[in-house]
Amino acid sequence: MLDIGWRVVPLDDPVLRAFIAQRAVPDPATARCELCDSRPRQPLSTVLIVDGPDGLPVPFLICAQCRRTLDELHALLQSASRSSNSA
Repeated sequence: MLDIGWRVVPLDDPVLRAFIAQRAVPDPATARCELCDSRPRQPLSTVLIVDGPDGLPVPFLICAQCRRTLDELHALLQSASRSSNSA
């Protein structure tokens, strides 16, 4: 199974600003979530970064609900990893 790295970061993260300046990211004020396609009431403020081909990061603007879901998924994966390492 292929292990794909990913992380969730705030849109206003200083490191992310330089990255976004180099790549096209939808306008957070008008964009739909790129995971669930919902149109949030407030501008999107979170970016999911997936490690793409050749280690190049691929950004996705996501809504607060998807961010919470990914945070929960990350916690579950960490817990499962710790459990398998201690067994």
